[in-house]
Amino acid sequence: MQRRFVIVTGLPGSGKTTLAAQLAAALDLPMLDKDAILEHLFDTRGTGDAVHRRALSRESDAIFQAQAAASPGAILVSFWHQPGMAPDSGTPTAWLAGFPAPIVNVHCVCPPGIAAERFVSRVRHPGHLDSQRSYAEVLQRLETLASLPQLHVGPRIEVDTTGPIDLVSLLHHIKTCEVGNHAN
Repeated sequence: MQRRFVIVTGLPGSGKTTLAAQLAAALDLPMLDKDAILEHLFDTRGTGDAVHRRALSRESDAIFQAQAAASPGAILVSFWHQPGMAPDSGTPTAWLAGFPAPIVNVHCVCPPGIAAERFVSRVRHPGHLDSQRSYAEVLQRLETLASLPQLHVGPRIEVDTTGPIDLVSLLHHIKTCEVGNHAN
């Protein structure tokens, strides 16, 4: 059986993890979540300042990549590095270009205002340092991120995550993209 991978992309607070969990269940694939890896590192190494968080984030990127490479297939969810971002921001993507299996990119489309509201209202591990950011700061950052060029990894399926998802239609679209990937 061919390895299959779906990366889930989008702004912080756009619904990536929620959608990834639905896709993992529907496609019978494990979900590899970079934030879950990072939170495990917070639990074992402690929380700290922004420098400590960034160091653990880069370590979790390496673990995430190794787990994906060893997997027979997975839903990969993270806040991925996009062109125009600081070099040490977001999960690096260069390794995806050389990945030995086709990748489908499911992109969560959500206006920055809604993503910012979700971001400030969610409760994540304190190690993320989310409480140090105001709504205005989060909104400004998300508006900046939304204006950056899109990530070009695999065929891209845009999904409006501001309301209920038509999962049956999305699964069909993913399978169509996978067939197209195999033909290339």
